[in-house]
Formats: sequence, C-alpha cells, structure tokens
Amino acid sequence: MKALLTGRAWRTPLGSGIGDVVERLLAGERAAQPNARFDARSYACTLAATIAEPPAPSRHARFLRRMGLYAVEVAAEAMRDAGVTGSERVGLFFGYGGLRAHWDDLMPAFEHQQTDGHGAWDRGLALLHPFWILQHLSNNAHAIAAQELGARGEGATYGGANAGAQALAGAIRALAAGAVDVALVVGYDSLVEPETLVELAARGSSVSTVLAAPYDMAAQGFVPGEAAAALVLRRSGPARAAIEALDGADGEKGEPQAALLARLVRSLAHPGDAVDGCGLARTGFDSAERRVVADVTGADAPLCCIMSAMGQIGAATSVVQAIALAELLRRQQLPPVAALRDAAPGPLRPILLAEASGRRSAIGLSASAPGLAGIVRVALP
Repeated sequence: MKALLTGRAWRTPLGSGIGDVVERLLAGERAAQPNARFDARSYACTLAATIAEPPAPSRHARFLRRMGLYAVEVAAEAMRDAGVTGSERVGLFFGYGGLRAHWDDLMPAFEHQQTDGHGAWDRGLALLHPFWILQHLSNNAHAIAAQELGARGEGATYGGANAGAQALAGAIRALAAGAVDVALVVGYDSLVEPETLVELAARGSSVSTVLAAPYDMAAQGFVPGEAAAALVLRRSGPARAAIEALDGADGEKGEPQAALLARLVRSLAHPGDAVDGCGLARTGFDSAERRVVADVTGADAPLCCIMSAMGQIGAATSVVQAIALAELLRRQQLPPVAALRDAAPGPLRPILLAEASGRRSAIGLSASAPGLAGIVRVALP
C-alpha cells in the first residue's frame, strides 16, 4: 500500500525551511554541538543536536510542552502547504516518543519528601503545575491539533521510538480502506532530556568520548537530537512522491536484531533503491544493517544518513526521512554521511560527498530500543 505526499513541514536541528535544511544536508553539515538546552557537563554525553528556533507563542502552552507546540505548528504548516482544510474526511495520525515524567518537573516536587508521605503537599507537591497531568496526556498535541485544524476524521496516536513509522503505516492503511480522504501525519520527539540522556548512556547508545559518524571505523555511539515533522497524504492526484511505510518489533531490550531489519527491508525495499541508514553509529549494528539491506538493494546501493547530520530523533525519524528523501530525489542529489572520515568495510557504498543521482526511489531505516524498527520507502511519481 502506498499514499501520495502533497504537503510537508518540519522543525529540525538544521533549521525549519525545507530547502534550507536540504542544502545543509547536501553540504555535509552536522548539528552536533555542546548541549544548548541545559548544562550537560555532568552527563556522559555532553553533545546534542537541538532545534534552535523556539516555538511560536501559543495559548496552548498551558497544556503542551515545547515539542508538542512544535508538533501543532508543523501540522498546520503541512496542511497549508498541501492546500487542504479540515473536515470529517481528514484524519490525523500522531507519533511521539512516549510518556515521560520529566525530571525538571518532578525533582522540585519530590526532593524533600518523607518516606511516610507526611506533609507531601507542603514538602513539594504544591510546586507541580496545576495542569501537570493534562500536560502529560499521551494524545494532548493530537487533540489540540485536531481542534485547531478541524481534522475530524479517523486517526490515532502512536507511542515509541518508531512511532513515526507506525503513524505513517496507519495513515496509509486508512487511506487504502477509504476511511479518510486526506491523512495528516505528525511525528515528534526529543532525546535531549535529562532522563533520556541517562538512559542512553546506560545502554551505551550515545556518544561519550569520540565523535565519529555512523558507518565510520571509529563510531562509538550517536548524538541525541530532536525534531517535529508533518506531512499530508492522499490516495490520488498531483504529488511530490509516493510513500510506503512499515514498523516492527522483536522484543529485544536494546536495539533490534538484524533479523527484524531484514524482514522490513524484504517487505518494502526494491533492488536499486538508495538507502538512508539508521545511523546508530555502533559498529556491530552498522555492519549487520548494511549486510541485510544489501541483500535486497544490491551491494552497490548508495548509503546516506540523515541522522548523522541531525542526531537521532526518535519518533520523528520516519516522517523526517520521508520529507527529506522526497526532496532529494526530486533534486536528483544524494547527501554525504555527515563527518564520515574512515568508512568501515562492507556492502553498500557510503557517500562521502554530495553526488548527482538518477535514482527515483529510496528507503529510510530507523531502529531503537526496545527492539523497535521502522522503514519508509519514497518514490517519485
């Protein structure tokens, strides 16, 4: 099943304009820098790829945290870009990283509590925002975007590191079944939070000492990033690209096994597709990923990695990949793996400098703990 991409918008560590971000990808820029969100000197990973532009002032800030505000912004922009308005036939499909009780909220509320709970309110619970529970509802941004945009059709909220792929797959199925005429898909996530940095370091997933690109001989982990992205899908009509997507899980506590990636690739990829890799920057995973992908695309398929430029962006990954790959294919250009110096041996051909390409299709892969993966395939119409 596939659907047609007609509108898009994003907020990324490389910027907010589609053209500007793609130019920076082609230039091989990398957004990694010392954490600009908060003082991270006491964390194992002090680097981050963050969105520089703050969310626009909004009356919804009472109920939405920063990333949720970005999500509502890009949803509205994608609808405008597609030239569609809300109705009961417009569905809304949201993917986000999952419920997290943020430490900056909870630490002041609990640091002076007693084990017997005596005087809990006066000892800190009174410091919690009165809308704290509302701010942590899983479908908060979804509900507000639906209300603002009049998207009253079928839809769903998905959670997890591959929730962007889940949302895309759900939207495409809804279009194919005739449940909606237009599907707005939004993915948003940030790995640049104190609680996520601690978890990533404990798993050995994030970079700590040596900053090297994915698929590099010296790769030792990725840079945490963040993004919000939205696209509009339809069944027919003029389009920028055709989109297919799948998600999967294998029950692993850490990153998924190569067998899961192999299953997704066999289900969706075609020989001759260009490849945008997961970019986990862990040599064992990178090598296994290249092998299972090459079995379908061919060993000479070009390998780029948007996540090397933006950092790992969790639930936003597949939506960002769909937008970026559609624009790159249209331009007949493919970007380098940002900061790749010494490519590890193996199948697929890591791109070192931006190159012209006549390929008309590409796949984007994503993977994260616990045992989650996604794939999006983009083809020019």
